[in-house]
Amino acid sequence: MVLSEAMARAGQALISNTAPNGKAYWAGRFWDRDSAERHPVLAGEFLKQKQTIAGYLDKYGRDAERSIEFACGTGEFTRLTAEHTGVRQMRALDISAQGLQIARSRVRHDNITFQQGDFWADHDFEPAELVLCIDAIHHLGNIGDVLRHIRRWVEPGGIFIGNLFTGDNFHEFERKRYGSLEHLWRTTLFFGTALAIKVSGGRLYTGSHRTQLLPTAAGEQLVRDVFDEVLEVSRDPYFTAFVARA
Repeated sequence: MVLSEAMARAGQALISNTAPNGKAYWAGRFWDRDSAERHPVLAGEFLKQKQTIAGYLDKYGRDAERSIEFACGTGEFTRLTAEHTGVRQMRALDISAQGLQIARSRVRHDNITFQQGDFWADHDFEPAELVLCIDAIHHLGNIGDVLRHIRRWVEPGGIFIGNLFTGDNFHEFERKRYGSLEHLWRTTLFFGTALAIKVSGGRLYTGSHRTQLLPTAAGEQLVRDVFDEVLEVSRDPYFTAFVARA
């Protein structure tokens, strides 16, 4: 336990605020949320988070005409958007061809566009009244930069619904998720990647540095700094979900 935490601290000290870069990692795979929701220990936490997002869509998405979802993955929250809002035009973007293939089979909507692409690329679509990014903000870069980029796509007065995996109880979460030995291995890989990034001046990267985890309060403050108004926040042991207005 102590060694895992020491590895994580040492790795973070080496790379400081260096942005995570998981683009290549996620382009070749997808995060299987279905399996997470069946986890023998953490299923309840993931399902509670999904219920929270569904409630936000019910409450804040009813009047939206158009939606954009960044990093839609396998489309579970795309499906919830179709079912819990009155959105007439939907766009869902992800870097993973595998994830999008699953999403296309999952979502039923009369006017939806699935688009493969990088979150940071220049896109040819217009901002929308409802924008979502679930389970991904912490993977896309420095969280403040990601939130500022997302805000560009929210129409003035529009709604953004998102969440963050948080760092407060990271080691507890990872041990429950993977077991102590695998958690130690993963933190060892992270330390090795952090050392490579430091020594190479940022030229060498691996997927082991694909996440930025902040304390709950710090992540929430960034949302407040970027958006005009934070309408709701849900603080759970491992996640923070929120609704903000641009």
